[in-house]
Amino acid sequence: MIGLFGRYFCLGALAILVLPGCGQKSEPAPPAPTMPSVTLVSPVRRDIQRIVGQPAFVNAYEQTSIFPKLTGFVEKWNVDIGDKVKKDQVLATLFIPELLEEHRFKKATVLLDRVLVDQAKKIVDAAAGTLQAAVAKVGQARADVGKFEAEVVRWQSEVKRLASLVEQRVVDKQILDESTRQLKSNEAARDAALSGVLVADAQRVACEAELAKARVDVLAADATVKVADADEKRLAALVGYMQLTSPFDGIVVLRNANRGDFTQGITGDQSANKFSPVQSAQNAAPVFVVARTDVVRVFVDVPEQDANYVSVGTPAEVRLEAFNDLVLSSKVARTSWALNLQTRTLRAEIDLPNIDTKLLPGMYAYGYVKIIRQGVMAIPAACVVKRGEDRVVYLHQDGKAKKARVRLGPTDGTWVELVAIEKDGLFAPPNAAMELIQGDPDEMQDESPVKVIKPETKETAKPAKP
Repeated sequence: MIGLFGRYFCLGALAILVLPGCGQKSEPAPPAPTMPSVTLVSPVRRDIQRIVGQPAFVNAYEQTSIFPKLTGFVEKWNVDIGDKVKKDQVLATLFIPELLEEHRFKKATVLLDRVLVDQAKKIVDAAAGTLQAAVAKVGQARADVGKFEAEVVRWQSEVKRLASLVEQRVVDKQILDESTRQLKSNEAARDAALSGVLVADAQRVACEAELAKARVDVLAADATVKVADADEKRLAALVGYMQLTSPFDGIVVLRNANRGDFTQGITGDQSANKFSPVQSAQNAAPVFVVARTDVVRVFVDVPEQDANYVSVGTPAEVRLEAFNDLVLSSKVARTSWALNLQTRTLRAEIDLPNIDTKLLPGMYAYGYVKIIRQGVMAIPAACVVKRGEDRVVYLHQDGKAKKARVRLGPTDGTWVELVAIEKDGLFAPPNAAMELIQGDPDEMQDESPVKVIKPETKETAKPAKP
């Protein structure tokens, strides 16, 4: 009974104490100041290995779709899918009768033009001979002029002498008249010879003109041959396009060719199935697709943050699920050097030898690029905190946390390369004497006091309570 009364008494007293506080708003008690407990670490030199990997496919080193350049019919196809082919091996032959006839016509035209060149050269030789004869006639005519001139001079002297004797009545006048007639006859012959020289010289000039014309005709005929020959070579090249050849040693991975198929240079094989692979943007189906598989390659798109650390020769690996996760070691053979603007990644290519052609294009694979940084200054990744757009760490100075921006390199998830740290507003290389705070980043503020504790070791660790 007493116990029950005492219980009621206590409840009443408690109600009396509570009633005066009803309706009053109480102020929350200020939080007790806390000092975060942290440990200190310093940058150390170590190797950091970061692996960048992603799913990929095995790709042929080269793969070319064979489209016809000309419009025609498939006359014959020589290879099928899976066949190994050599460079320049004929895969198929087209039939274009009008092109063949045009080529034959042009070859005959070239032959005719060459005959005309030979004919023009012979005309030049004939004109040269005629010119030589005309030159000889000119010389003969001039010689005749000289001969008759000499006769004129002789008879002029004889007439003069006989005229003196006739005056002296020593010689009969009839003899003088005969000599005078001889003089006039030689003078007429001399004048005729002079006219003959002019005629012969005119003939010489005409022969020179004929020779010059014949030589020009030879040049024109020779130029015509060159034009016709060039046109014949153009048609011969087009005839060569009637044979579809392999651009390299490889394997035929697609065939759309059938005898009698009508092909066009722009749209390819019109009779191919519309779902045929490797069609162009114009829905053009290739007649053949040839892949080079002595070497295959795998593409890895490296994120922008790691792009500067990947170059030719960077270690790489390829894992193939089709061969029970077989891992093949290799190196980066080439990079695109520039980032893809859409994905902000760097294309890295890994080449793999495929001598036995067991690696088939299209196989599923994983490509890995190993970024290895040897002997770099590194800090635990837990020391790095993101504040806004900056990556910062907190240095321990005089019992307080001092914020400093940092520039980082690759990370393996546990350690991160410390490239530079801010000091007096400038970035400088880190040194091993720095003391960095490792603790809860949410409790860290600039200039806030911290409590440094030493990490427990096996010697200082206390046994756990039962």
